[in-house]
Amino acid sequence: MNRKFKLMFTLFVLLFLVGCSEKEVKVPLEEVGMVGIMAFDYIDEDTTKLTVAIPQYSPEAKRNTQIFSVKTDLVSKGIVKIEKLSDKKVILNQLRVVLINEEYARKGRVEKVIQNLYRDSEVGNKVLIAVVNGNGEELLKGQYLDKPNINFYLNDLLLPSINTAFNPNTNIHDFIYTVTNPVFDPILPIIEKIDDKIEIKGVALFKNKHMIESITPSEALIIQALQGKKKLAPLPLDLNKGNGKEIVMLDLIESKVKIKSNKNHKSPKLNIVLNIKGTLSEYQGKREHELNTPKSIAILEDDINKQLRKDIEEFLKKLKGLKIDPIGLSENFRMYYKGKWNDKLTDATIAKLKVDVHVKTSIISTGTLK
Repeated sequence: MNRKFKLMFTLFVLLFLVGCSEKEVKVPLEEVGMVGIMAFDYIDEDTTKLTVAIPQYSPEAKRNTQIFSVKTDLVSKGIVKIEKLSDKKVILNQLRVVLINEEYARKGRVEKVIQNLYRDSEVGNKVLIAVVNGNGEELLKGQYLDKPNINFYLNDLLLPSINTAFNPNTNIHDFIYTVTNPVFDPILPIIEKIDDKIEIKGVALFKNKHMIESITPSEALIIQALQGKKKLAPLPLDLNKGNGKEIVMLDLIESKVKIKSNKNHKSPKLNIVLNIKGTLSEYQGKREHELNTPKSIAILEDDINKQLRKDIEEFLKKLKGLKIDPIGLSENFRMYYKGKWNDKLTDATIAKLKVDVHVKTSIISTGTLK
């Protein structure tokens, strides 16, 4: 009897616990505000403007998205203030995008915010992050006539696509990984509201938690290529080889990179070989009617090699001057270092780094050129 009583008591407790958990989970949808986007705008050292976009799923709602803005010093306190404004339980399970305005990023406040969200069990690691050139609140409150929902619009814009392959598509996990990794410096896409649309304008470079520089999509494409990304965005090149103004556009690019280190962080040197192949989709210049023979294509390939090599060397020189390593080039020396690698070793390595760049271009088609 004693054993039977224990079994019945155990079953009763389990049923009671299950009943309690079900009661806690069942919350009417109309009483929940599922945040899709969070934007942080800098006010001063102690105050931040937090703006959230919450989709409205009720067919009776006059607007498909609610936008709330509050001033706060802590993220959690800001969420409580927004709950008071919305009269709903605000949750972050459906958070898709986090926006940081540029001033906030340059003040070195990004890591604190992202760390807070990273530790929140409600927030997924694939939430995308972007820097806003301007004001995040204004961007969320903007009218985008052919984009019915700002939550899906921004999420789709920041996801990988062939035309925005220069965009690092940085999510919360990526940012925490790079900001805590001594051989990488974080990078984030920069977006801007232009009239009735939002565009990716470039990429922000970070050093020691602060945004210190912005680079163009073409420069960001170099980062992708040297990191070993196999498929790249269309590449525009401005050739200046004595033939007047020449512009070429390479499309459907496949790339392969080999980086060889001398293994000496005190006198660091890298040999970089970049192989790319793609379609010449557009050309403007004096050779427009000559690109119909293997010889003429070979000459153009050689000119592209020289221009790309020059662009890569100039970009690496720029990174050297800034003492930042968004590519992870210092990893080629860390792996041979006996001891614990740190940020100071990365800075010293990049500052002294010498590179020997080789580019090999193959034009596999001239598309519809005339």
